Amino acid sequence: MILLPSHRAAKRCALALASVLALVGCNGGTVDRHALKRDSEKISSFAAEGEFLANDVSNGATTTIFARVHSKELSVAMSNLADALAERKTSPGIEQKVRRASKLAATVSAQFEQLHVHPTDRALAKRLQSAFRADGDAADKLAK
Repeated sequence: MILLPSHRAAKRCALALASVLALVGCNGGTVDRHALKRDSEKISSFAAEGEFLANDVSNGATTTIFARVHSKELSVAMSNLADALAERKTSPGIEQKVRRASKLAATVSAQFEQLHVHPTDRALAKRLQSAFRADGDAADKLAK
C-alpha cells in the first residue's frame, strides 16, 4: 500500500517549484508582515516538496541520483532563506516570528541534507516525511 501525501501537501508542492526561483534575489530589505507571510509560504512549499520526495524514497519510487541531487538543491535554497531571515532587519513586533521562520527553514534544510546523504535509507525517509509535514504545518501557522 502506497501512502500518498496529504492534500495540503499537494497544494504546498505546487508552489515549491516557483518558490525555488522566487528565492533568488528576494531576500533583501526589511522583513515586514507581508514578507514574513511570503517567506513562511516558501518554507511550507519546500516542506511539501520534501514530504513528496521522502515519500518516494521511502517507497523506492525514485532514483538514488534524483533523490541525492534534488534534495541538495532544496537544502541549499532553504539554507539561503534561513540565513537571510536571520540577518535581515525586521519590522517591530514580528522579530520572534521571523527568527522562528529562520530556524524552521534551517531545520527543513537539514532534513533535505539528510536525504542527500542517505538517499536509499527508506526508514529515514519515512521519518523525514512526517517531519516535513509537521514543518509545513508550522510554517503555515507562521504565515497567518
